[in-house]
Amino acid sequence: MKYENDFELAAAYVPHLRYDKAEPFALQGIGYTIYHETAKSPSCRRVIEIPEGKTAIEYAFYYDFDIQHLYDLEHSFVYLDGEGNVTGVESSFHGKFLNSMIEGVLEFDDSHPVLYVQPGKHAFLPSQEYFQLYIERDAACNEKAGLDGFLIMPMFEDRFSADEEMNRKVKEYIRRNYSFVPAWEFMPESPDGRKEEEMLMPYRELDGLIAERLLDWIEKIKGVTEMEGEHETNRI
Repeated sequence: MKYENDFELAAAYVPHLRYDKAEPFALQGIGYTIYHETAKSPSCRRVIEIPEGKTAIEYAFYYDFDIQHLYDLEHSFVYLDGEGNVTGVESSFHGKFLNSMIEGVLEFDDSHPVLYVQPGKHAFLPSQEYFQLYIERDAACNEKAGLDGFLIMPMFEDRFSADEEMNRKVKEYIRRNYSFVPAWEFMPESPDGRKEEEMLMPYRELDGLIAERLLDWIEKIKGVTEMEGEHETNRI
């Protein structure tokens, strides 16, 4: 099947996500990159190897928060043959990339792979049952919420920095505002009701959006925590 442009191609195969009923974080954008030949990813530490005549689509999913830190970028890769058939699906899981195209497990919604989103953490798996393998699946969302503070990935190290005080403020902000207990019931609706196709943009646009949103969140968290500190002082 032929598509008029890269956006139409990306929209035709973008994974459809399934969210926990209690998920507090809405997806903010999906950046896509199309590969027709082997190349380095612009958004993660991977070289995407493409056999001749094949295509891969990288999807980078951005959330303002992981339940344990500020900033969260997850990934899925969909591989196509020359006829447009899906031949492979890979997805991110806590710093690793796993095969999600497991026969009899991975579901499809028309041409869209269906991926389940780990509550709060947003790692992707092809079946909700697989989350039982993750020992801290519940603890991560409540008593360990905010654990990592402001997690700065290598691609943003030249644009952001966080000292111990900022990490403390982020940790407190997440724990106070977003700690939750997962329901472990998954829904096709996203937390804010938007569909994946509405969130698509070239990755270079998403990169700019991430930087803008992180700057806004840094200022917001600083302002909130400073205001709360003043209130505490006034009570003494």
